Amino acid sequence: MIIQCPTSSFQTSATSFPLTCPYTGAPLEFTDFRKFDSSLIAQSVASHWRYRPWLRELLPADDIITLGEGWTPLLSSTWQDRTIHWKMDSHMPTGSYKDRGVSVMINWFVQHGYHTVMDDSSGNAGASLACYAARAAIHARIFVPLDAPAPKKSQIATYGAELVEVEGPRHQASAAAEAAQSREVGYASHALHPAFLFGQMTVAWEIWEQLGGQAPTWLVAPVGNGGLVLGAWRGFQHLAQSGLIQNLPRLLVVQVAGFDPVYRSFVEDNPIVVPIQGAPDSSAAEGISIINPARGDSVLTAVYQSRGVATVVTNDQILQAQREMALGGIFVEPTSAATSAAITKHMDLFGADDVVVGILSGSGLKNPPSTL
Repeated sequence: MIIQCPTSSFQTSATSFPLTCPYTGAPLEFTDFRKFDSSLIAQSVASHWRYRPWLRELLPADDIITLGEGWTPLLSSTWQDRTIHWKMDSHMPTGSYKDRGVSVMINWFVQHGYHTVMDDSSGNAGASLACYAARAAIHARIFVPLDAPAPKKSQIATYGAELVEVEGPRHQASAAAEAAQSREVGYASHALHPAFLFGQMTVAWEIWEQLGGQAPTWLVAPVGNGGLVLGAWRGFQHLAQSGLIQNLPRLLVVQVAGFDPVYRSFVEDNPIVVPIQGAPDSSAAEGISIINPARGDSVLTAVYQSRGVATVVTNDQILQAQREMALGGIFVEPTSAATSAAITKHMDLFGADDVVVGILSGSGLKNPPSTL
């Protein structure tokens, strides 16, 4: 296994590396891992560690820190009069899809001897890192915006992590975390660390298994820093390279108005993502309120390669979708509701026989609406 830049020729050892390419600044990715072989899947393991033969290339130790993350349900449901398959990553141990990547990343840091890890987060990644650091008996330091949802900040603190609240918009927390880096503290960045992205690939493998060994026609998901969508895309690419699927899914990626640099670049047919200038202070979907996505260029390339679509939805559309989902028994936070709002907006994209999978990234308990 090696690590390389997705946009340049830079590559280096997978055991010691910078987080970003020294030439392009792009986040690095693990690559050159073993061909996917369905006979090697541990069918009795109901977590994403059923894919241990591939994860072992990165994490050779036998002892794994886990809370049973992954292997979340693929729920078939009627949405706007058509069948949609919801990938319920809101059912993770901390209530967020972030547990996929963080569980792999925390094992990487422990196996490399770190005793303190840190990250910046709007809440979900911070809660996940705090949780898995507690499970690993190491210290976590989490930088969050001062106005992050109270349930998420409470969750972080309850796990015993050091909670550092930063005034200003989301990107100020990122800047504070970057400024606080040191040799002794592992920067467990969900936006940048390749181990996090590697963990996210497992969602594609699960969907493939749960659909009976096929890829969906469309995969719909929200984009903040891009790790969710890009990890899934890389996972499906690996299945295709291993000869297990003939067609890759088309991507429908969604952002929230005001924090929509991937969408703006897509409609302008721009090959790169241009950071947002003059963004609002916040949105209903704080999990994707990102002005300069760390993996934005790679996500945009994936959308083009898949013959997909980037879209934007408003705060009102997100909150309406959240209410409608709840009336059907599915309680998600606004960031997840962006997925269902995008499906509603683009029903005309889907053919009668298309298999549509929408990833629900976080539980409604993470940021519940005010109903009182």
